[in-house]
Amino acid sequence: MKSIKLAPNWWLQFTKCVFAFSLIFLIHIIFSENLEVVFFTASPVLLIILAFNILHLRFLHCYRAGICYTRLCTERYINSEEITFVSFSSFFLFTIFKVELENGKTFHFYNWQLDDETQSAISKMYCNKLARKIENISGKCSA
Repeated sequence: MKSIKLAPNWWLQFTKCVFAFSLIFLIHIIFSENLEVVFFTASPVLLIILAFNILHLRFLHCYRAGICYTRLCTERYINSEEITFVSFSSFFLFTIFKVELENGKTFHFYNWQLDDETQSAISKMYCNKLARKIENISGKCSA
């Protein structure tokens, strides 16, 4: 079975950490508070946020049968039969992988490395299924 295993976007995670610690120093400068006080009050909150973010990064695999991914500590699955549309939006440090389902739900995956080759492979994997769905629907209508 063909699968595409996506790797976490570590540059994005590093940027988030740098931004969080820059925020601590900015609070120190603006409010003229002791840096130790700011660091020890703000860092637990930031560490909790970063820990939850890293827990999202366990895995994201795209198979012909669907998409398997983790959120926090649970493994979740999107059946390929339910997928109606996949798209990619690139920004400075990351690319958003958007999956739309038949029931109207949308899923956004943005913590993953998605180069052009990977995007093309994912699109081809699910576009073929979408094309077959359209053929089946048009075949039923013409019968």
